[in-house]
Amino acid sequence: MAGMMVLVLVPLIYGIIALNTGDLLWASPVFNYQPQTITIHCFGEDVYLEMGTTDFDGVTEVVNQSLTGRKRWDSLSISDATYQDYQSHPQMMVVELTYSKPIRVHSRYKFFSNVDRIIIPLVGRHAQSNAFFGRRFDFPIPGSFHADDMKPVKDYLTENDLCVEL
Repeated sequence: MAGMMVLVLVPLIYGIIALNTGDLLWASPVFNYQPQTITIHCFGEDVYLEMGTTDFDGVTEVVNQSLTGRKRWDSLSISDATYQDYQSHPQMMVVELTYSKPIRVHSRYKFFSNVDRIIIPLVGRHAQSNAFFGRRFDFPIPGSFHADDMKPVKDYLTENDLCVEL
């Protein structure tokens, strides 16, 4: 009897969550996408990484590793004013990844289903919470995800002299 309950309930629950999120892979913790461009907003200066370079590949790998795993969604969003601050503020370090096609961050939440840009604050506003934000067609996506640890991304940028904290 218990075995039958498991055989019926597990697929039923998985299916309900898949229908709710619109994502059959909602349970997958893997984040593995190749960005088209990477811009590091480094304390008021922009650093652009060229696709195919060692630094571009290194940042892509460390970001994918940092965003793989459990993620917590929360209603914290960024305004256009905060987004502008991220791009030019002399006391903030932010990584911005742009994707050629919309991507999905797999989770049990419907949010982040079609983003073409991910913004990761590493120093400054919202950096302490390991948050990352999405945008689509230059509009913010409601809410944010929080990864376990963004320190490897910041460490990679610092160790490779891509952005050194003032």
